Amino acid sequence: MKNCNFVLFAFLTSTLNCAAMSYPRTDHFNGEKFFNPEHESNKGFGSFLKWQLSGGKVPWPKTRENKVAPRIPETVAEGKLANTFINHATHLLQFPEAHVLTDPVFSVRTSPVQWAGPKRVREPGVALTALPKIHVVVISHNHYDHMDSGSIRSLTDAHDPLFLVPLGNAKALKNFGARNVVELDWWQDHQAHGLKITLVPALHWSARGMFDRNKTLWGGFVIQNAKHKVFFAGDTGYHTHFTKIRERLGIMDLSLLPIGAYEPRWFMKDHHMNPEEAVQAHLDLGSKLSQGTHFGTFPLTDEGIDDPVQALVIAREKLKVAADRFLAPDNGETLLLE
Repeated sequence: MKNCNFVLFAFLTSTLNCAAMSYPRTDHFNGEKFFNPEHESNKGFGSFLKWQLSGGKVPWPKTRENKVAPRIPETVAEGKLANTFINHATHLLQFPEAHVLTDPVFSVRTSPVQWAGPKRVREPGVALTALPKIHVVVISHNHYDHMDSGSIRSLTDAHDPLFLVPLGNAKALKNFGARNVVELDWWQDHQAHGLKITLVPALHWSARGMFDRNKTLWGGFVIQNAKHKVFFAGDTGYHTHFTKIRERLGIMDLSLLPIGAYEPRWFMKDHHMNPEEAVQAHLDLGSKLSQGTHFGTFPLTDEGIDDPVQALVIAREKLKVAADRFLAPDNGETLLLE
């Protein structure tokens, strides 16, 4: 069985965090479950077993050293923005007004327990204890590699930040100790610490156990102040929502787009982009600059640890995007935008 057999383990053993469904029906909620409009996935448990038994996983190294030492600025001047890639889908966004953390995962494993499941092969680029003051945390959905209970508890103890989550996820966060949680539906926004933060659609799904599939919503976030607009995609497949985000919210100064966990395509395509699709999303968004995320730390799917970065180079060339317009950062690397 592949390392991703933790998905099966999670389905069979985890404590459920089902939310009471009391939301109005929408184009992505039928009164009982959330769904992806204009897109239906038929990948169920049988398809999952087929993948697990098919072989073909490229082995990852047991460990990989980070290439850069973190240099987080103490403060960010007016008109500037700092983005530090910590690991997987965890970014530290430093605006002059506030610091925002995305999908914080600092645990050793992305699993219901810390003795089984996918284990990190490289350390976070910034230790949890070395973070500056965190004012806001955004969490895109409830999968274990994005909603990490240990990290949420530690961040609450150290910083007591505001947590912004898609509909149905507040109950789980409060069970993890979070005190200040706001739920959002797609296209809803929340003002906090001088920032406007909007939940936007993603092509994905949710579950933490056997019986809570799609009981909570998923999404990405657009985070902006007067000078900068940042898009954090969370987990998503490629679809028309990138164009819709540009039409409704404008061109992004920085987009954080997932480029990993995409093989095999027959199974992953519905919910995870490959690097070529991520570059196309960059074009759909009209993003001034994009960075890859969701790669290089946890062995979740079949591609090798270096495959996403290598495939990104090929995709940029194919779609005629300059190398400095779509970057693949190393854990701990900081990008400063003027």
